[in-house]
Amino acid sequence: MKQYIRHIATIAVLLVSLTACEGFLDTVPTSSVVDKNAMVTLADASVACNGLYTPLKYYTLYGTYIPYMGDLRADNIYPRMSGGTGAVIYTWQYESSQNSYFGTFWENYYNVIMRCNTFIENIDACEASSSSDIANKNDYTGQAYAVRALCYFDLARLYGQPYTYDNGASLGAVLLTETVGPNEARQPRSTVAETYAQVLSDLDAALPLLSKNVNLGHFNYWAARLLQARVYLYMGRNSEALTAATEVINSSPYRMVSGSSYADYWGREGDMESVLELLVSVLGDIDPDGGFYTMYHNLWFDDANSGASLLPTLKWRNLFVDTPNDVRGHMIEYDDPETGAKKSGEYWLRKFIGNKDQGYTFRRNNPRVLRITEAYLIAAEAALAGGNTADASRYLNAVRKRADATAGDMTATKELIQIERQKEFIGEGHRFFDVLRTGGEITTDANDPHEFRSGSAYTHTLKAGDPKAVLPISSDERVSYPELQQNPGYKD
Repeated sequence: MKQYIRHIATIAVLLVSLTACEGFLDTVPTSSVVDKNAMVTLADASVACNGLYTPLKYYTLYGTYIPYMGDLRADNIYPRMSGGTGAVIYTWQYESSQNSYFGTFWENYYNVIMRCNTFIENIDACEASSSSDIANKNDYTGQAYAVRALCYFDLARLYGQPYTYDNGASLGAVLLTETVGPNEARQPRSTVAETYAQVLSDLDAALPLLSKNVNLGHFNYWAARLLQARVYLYMGRNSEALTAATEVINSSPYRMVSGSSYADYWGREGDMESVLELLVSVLGDIDPDGGFYTMYHNLWFDDANSGASLLPTLKWRNLFVDTPNDVRGHMIEYDDPETGAKKSGEYWLRKFIGNKDQGYTFRRNNPRVLRITEAYLIAAEAALAGGNTADASRYLNAVRKRADATAGDMTATKELIQIERQKEFIGEGHRFFDVLRTGGEITTDANDPHEFRSGSAYTHTLKAGDPKAVLPISSDERVSYPELQQNPGYKD
């Protein structure tokens, strides 16, 4: 948190020419956040609003560490070697002293939160008289609320126990909804329940302001509504989750890509499967050498410059043994020890192929934050929890049959829905949170020859309530802000 204070009064340097009535169509994202003296036109606001999204796509958040927190901590992906990429995360051996891993989470989320606070406080200075200007101004404001909601939601699920474990009684985020000075920011953490209340309050503020038009790379009404459905599901408020998810399914312009186009979808930008994807572009301020070193780099193998350090687990691969026609299983590729690209003899995940329509390699993927497929699986889970097995089965089978045209109908169960989520969202950061919020337990597979977490030096199971179910507040943050309560089970 100590670093974000300096970002709240950054002056924007407007290098692109935008008219006041144009929205988010510029292709040059900026990290600039304007203060009250600089954000005076809607063109200024457009540039500043783009800047709200910039930190989210870096490796420190959705580019790497959010997927790591959801997949590498669970049973979808593991490091190829015990001392390799992400081994500390995979084995749940993280401690508060490992600031290079976890200190950046807290700091970077509050960087974005303070950008949002500054934006919300200063947007009123931008004049808007025409109906189109007023609509744009409202939309920009709604986006700031929605981005802040996403940040607080992530902080709650990373640093707090699942809401359904203790009804939100564990420690959550520090709730800052205004620009503050260093002394004012010295506040203790709220509870998870209070953090979720802030998330829902921000989404309630955002929804009536946001446009329902497709807005590539940005929140619109449908993205905020789908995030709201996810939040309700995490809280166990299934009726509200179902209402929100079905509205997105029935009324939004988004639709699931066909099974035959599924593999190609991951190489396309702005497909209607994506309700919110973060734009990674060489025109933006990602590293200029084209590297953009992320999780996707480490998952790839079929290139001399690939990281080739993360593998899909045997458990995940075995999900497709009985469904050989499932397109998601076809993303598994064997690297033959004699004829393969790296001759590794390993099974790799060929999912994140790079933005091919932009001419990018595997190194540049747009992180998918929200997809329409999630709305179907939220609806399935929420409907089943409400006793409506028929609707739950209908939503579940829509996803199953999209992936496998030969699949027959199945009656929805809790287990089948979670299996479908595990198949569908590998590498997107869901699995760890899904297991813990539903009362499950992550276990090691001693029969997997690659599974080193089963060794005597490691913990073999993890469930909600365990200390390592949440991240520690980094020791650096605790030195600067001793008011931040450390999570139980960690030492400073």
